[in-house]
Amino acid sequence: MLQSFSKNVKVKILLSSLFFSTKFSPRQKRLAEYLRSNWGVSAHDISWYEKALRHKSVVGSGKYEHTDCNERLELLGDSVLDTVVTEFLFKKYPENNEGELTKIRARIVNRQTLGAVGKASGLHEVIEARIGNEDSMDKIIGNALEAWIGAIYIDRGFSIAKNSIDQFLIPRYIDIEQIIEQAFDFKSKLIEWTQQRKLSLIFDTSNTPNDENLFVCSIIVNQELIARGKERSKKKAEQIASCEACNKLII
Repeated sequence: MLQSFSKNVKVKILLSSLFFSTKFSPRQKRLAEYLRSNWGVSAHDISWYEKALRHKSVVGSGKYEHTDCNERLELLGDSVLDTVVTEFLFKKYPENNEGELTKIRARIVNRQTLGAVGKASGLHEVIEARIGNEDSMDKIIGNALEAWIGAIYIDRGFSIAKNSIDQFLIPRYIDIEQIIEQAFDFKSKLIEWTQQRKLSLIFDTSNTPNDENLFVCSIIVNQELIARGKERSKKKAEQIASCEACNKLII
């Protein structure tokens, strides 16, 4: 009985191998392997992933029609990514309010971050596109990443797409702590805003007279006191004051 079971398993493996080798082209095999190793997903219909990586720049050559490019999958993937990232942040940061979570999410799903994720995950190496400009390629890679997520969703369903984002995209390819620091770096925003408008900016930070471990930061823009902040560290006091200044100046 054990021998019979072993033979059946071997037959199934052989048939699976034959199916894979006869049905998949070399590019499809490459995509299927990339999907498994970098995203933890086994493809059911590899054509979705081919389409996800096909930029509109290769459409119109006679080989593809407009519906063969990745724009529709990009729209779908954008919604899936938004939903999963929002739930991830909701659960990971229970103390943050809606506005703070929205800022963090915006930093994660923007084109710059998605382009960087695409490069980190090797997605840029399998994209079909004809545009060589570096700036254009960053946008193409970010869009393709969303389409790739859309392909996982349409091929394997929401649960597997969510797992791929939670277990691969976020922990492997995104530095959440760095993104949070950037999202709430009000001091840098204030400096950039004043520099663009050629305004003078002073951070007057010092210890309080009664408590040397407590810092007070006064922000002065064009010789006008705009905001103050207090905290146990100089850096935090400046960030609190900068946040107040950004709100007051509507930055």
